[in-house]
Amino acid sequence: MKIKIKLFGNCKDIFRTEVLQINFDKNTKVKNIRNKLIEIIEEKYSGNKAYKDLIKKSAFCSERDEIVNDAYTLNKEKNISIIPPIGGG
Repeated sequence: MKIKIKLFGNCKDIFRTEVLQINFDKNTKVKNIRNKLIEIIEEKYSGNKAYKDLIKKSAFCSERDEIVNDAYTLNKEKNISIIPPIGGG
């Protein structure tokens, strides 16, 4: 299934786009999305620790504008947003 990941803040700069579209298996969890983004950074930026840490610390937001944790499951094609920490936190 295709998941659209809307990017904000520094995440837009890292991936050089406002939206990523990535295919995942059905019933994927936010944890899998987070890990995939870290994997892309590893490939694209040769293990840039600051970029990976940004993804690890970022929040994910559902289509209903609710912050969701890594166990949140997406069971159909949906949009999700990643929101990096603001003000250093």
